[in-house]
Amino acid sequence: MSANKGPLSGIRVLDLGRHVSCPICAQTLGDLGAEVIKLEKTGWGDDTRHSGKFLGEESMYFWSNNRNKKSVSINFRTDEGKQILHKLIEKSDIILENFRPGTMEKMGFGWDKVHEINPKIIMGSISGYGAGSPFQHRPGFDSMISAQSGIMDINRSDSDGPKITGGIWFIDILAGMWTAIGVLSALHRRETTGVGEYVDTSMYDSALFVMNQLLPYADKTGEISRSSLKNAYDCPAGRYRCKDGYVICLAGSDGLFQRLLTLTDDPFLHDPKIADHDTRLLPEYYDKINEHVEQLMMTKTGDEWDEIFDKTGITGGKIKDLNDVLRDPASQARNATVKLEVPGFGPVHFSGFPINIHGEEVGFEPAPSLGHDTDEVLRDLLGMSAEEIEAYKKAGN
Repeated sequence: MSANKGPLSGIRVLDLGRHVSCPICAQTLGDLGAEVIKLEKTGWGDDTRHSGKFLGEESMYFWSNNRNKKSVSINFRTDEGKQILHKLIEKSDIILENFRPGTMEKMGFGWDKVHEINPKIIMGSISGYGAGSPFQHRPGFDSMISAQSGIMDINRSDSDGPKITGGIWFIDILAGMWTAIGVLSALHRRETTGVGEYVDTSMYDSALFVMNQLLPYADKTGEISRSSLKNAYDCPAGRYRCKDGYVICLAGSDGLFQRLLTLTDDPFLHDPKIADHDTRLLPEYYDKINEHVEQLMMTKTGDEWDEIFDKTGITGGKIKDLNDVLRDPASQARNATVKLEVPGFGPVHFSGFPINIHGEEVGFEPAPSLGHDTDEVLRDLLGMSAEEIEAYKKAGN
């Protein structure tokens, strides 16, 4: 349950989502103050309860995408379960789902039916390719969309080829964020029209959006920039080895390059021939400049470069691992991370909420256990008696 009194206080959201994209959308709305009711399969729940990294019996995969929610157990296959969903739709502002296109229709709760039940409700759907795509029937998993959208090809190395993005399901998260923007836009529109709208978000479309300049450039030239270690548009700019690991140094503009020169007496780097940005990008200079900058970086540790870059105003610093990040004071400020009580482990740091709205009170409640709030929701929201709730559960819900 959301502890917020944020800007979405008073808005009720039904979260039918599984895995990442839809749950992260619903969690975002919960972080902003909405009441989020997560509807989960009786006896099993969201699939992420059973996968990912665990602390004791708790999946951090599930916990990371499902704070500030209530959990209600429901069996959509039974008439009783469908009746409960029908009643919850009547009393809600937003419904979110990330089944394959057509699944909600088969369940009897496609957009037309949902809109008929509650003309004011907003429905957000997330899928791999979206309704109307020639591939709408395909499942949508982050790594598959990364492969199909060109992202995996760009994120490659010469030795290993295309790479999966390190277990960070950012396309899932992007699709969830776009859906949050979409349903909030529809919520605003409802203030004028009094009618809800259908928001359809595609993971594939979300992935193509982040291609930015790479997409139009490839369209007209056929050229694809694939280096994941150096910046193809600035020099020196990229990843470099240092004394105890790696640093990032982005000194490609002429002004930043001049600042970098104050840190070295390397005659090659001081050669006036490479003082100009465009000259440094020429093939005869590009690799050699980066080699000399790496030699400079190798003289100090990542922490030392952090301090030096900060003092000189050069964009760069140590490439940190997660243990470094957890110790970083920036991670303790602004709700960048939040602490939630995990049974048996006490306070544990989780990713926080990036938005700070001045004057708004926010709060964070741990992810609920499966069905934790079933009785409360059926009783207090739907007005069911204790006997009716018991009969509902005995019917396999």
